[in-house]
Amino acid sequence: MKLKKILAASLAATLVMSSAMTVSASYYDSSSSSKSESNTDSEDVQTADAPIEVAGTTVKTSIAGAYAAKSVQGAAVITPLADVKASLGLKDGQVPAITIYDTDPTKSSKAMDSINAAIDALGEGAEMLTALNVDLGAKEDGKWVALEDGSVAMATGLPADADLTKTYSVICVQPGGVITILEDQDTNPATVTFAVQAGIGTYALVAQ
Repeated sequence: MKLKKILAASLAATLVMSSAMTVSASYYDSSSSSKSESNTDSEDVQTADAPIEVAGTTVKTSIAGAYAAKSVQGAAVITPLADVKASLGLKDGQVPAITIYDTDPTKSSKAMDSINAAIDALGEGAEMLTALNVDLGAKEDGKWVALEDGSVAMATGLPADADLTKTYSVICVQPGGVITILEDQDTNPATVTFAVQAGIGTYALVAQ
């Protein structure tokens, strides 16, 4: 409880300064890698430039991968491919790849503990709608390449029963316990657009 209170206080101070700043927690379940949940239907695997329905709007995703999250109304990487490659620092022969899955406390218990602490810091009325495990990396000669630097923008449709009159943000938990509060980057009330960091992360959609 003491750790949780310290974390909550740190997060509250961070939110006053900037919603994009990060703080560190002492826990993260690194075993929650989306690759460990790689059993997915072929219909979930999308190629680059594939059209994806995001909250009723067709969006072309710039990164190939497994878009297997069912709790949201679609997700697509909207950063242009050339900018993706530059941001991630990809070498010749490497192509960006992504996996997106629903998660919950039984799959990512420590990450969810971090998210719950962050929600407490956001204050009364903050509520998580769903959480996604995302792994942003690359493929080279058919093999997965883990990445650590860079980010891309991902547009995500809110769950079908979401209250569109509320304000939405995203809590990101990364290995090492780094927690980032991400503001919505778009003006569509039915979607949330946020930065996905290279590597593995758990992203919780939060209403206020």
